[in-house]
Amino acid sequence: MDHREDKSDRAKSEHPQELERAMAGERAAQEEIERLRRTLEALTLENARLSAEVEKLTTVDALTGLHSREQFNTASRIEFRRSQRFRLRLSVIMMDIDLLMRVNDSHGRIAGDKVLAGVADVCLRGIRMTDLHARYGGEEFCFLLPETDGKGAHVLAERLRTSVAGLRFQTDKRSFSVTVSVGIAERQSDTDTIERLLEQGDQALFKAKCEGRNRIVAWTEKVGKFWKPG
Repeated sequence: MDHREDKSDRAKSEHPQELERAMAGERAAQEEIERLRRTLEALTLENARLSAEVEKLTTVDALTGLHSREQFNTASRIEFRRSQRFRLRLSVIMMDIDLLMRVNDSHGRIAGDKVLAGVADVCLRGIRMTDLHARYGGEEFCFLLPETDGKGAHVLAERLRTSVAGLRFQTDKRSFSVTVSVGIAERQSDTDTIERLLEQGDQALFKAKCEGRNRIVAWTEKVGKFWKPG
C-alpha cells in the first residue's frame, strides 16, 4: 500500500473533527458575546432606573409625593415668565395644615406624617396635571395654577379645603380630622416676580389663620397691609 495514500486518508478523516472543533469554538464565542450583551443591557437598564430614582429623591418629597421647594422654584419662574409674555392668568394657592403640631403632640409624629401624606394625596388628586405643586414648608403646601384667575383658584381651593376636612385619620386610641387654611393670589399687571406672587399668597394665608383657620382668604391690597412679617 502506498504510504502517501495512507496519509491522505488520515488527513481526510481528521479534517471534519478539526472543522467541528472550530465551529464549536465559534458557537461558544458567539454565546459568550450574547451573554455579555445581555449583561450590558441589564446594567444599562439598572443604571437608568437608579438615575431616575436619584433624580426623584432630589425633586420629590418622599413623604408627600409633592415636588421639593427647589424644583418648584425653578419650574414656577418659567411658568411666571410664560404668563407675562403671553398675558395669561396665573394664580397661586398657599395651604397650611392647621395645628399639625397639636396632632404630633397628641397622637405622635407618625400620625402627623400620616396627616401630611393624606392631605397631599387629596391635593394631588384634586389639581390638574399642568398645575405645579410643592411641599413649601413643614406643613405648608403650594400650588401654582397656570391660566387660572382668582375666581378659579378660589373654586379649587374650596374643593380641596372641603375634601381635607372630610378625611378621617385613625390611631390606636381614636380617629380625628384636620383642617387647612388657604391663601390665594392672582398675578396682577404690576406683579413683577414670582416671589412677589408667592408672598401675596403667604400674606393671604397669614390672614386666614389669624381669622380662625379652616378658611380661604384672597389677597387684596388691604390684606397686604394686614401682613406683619415675623
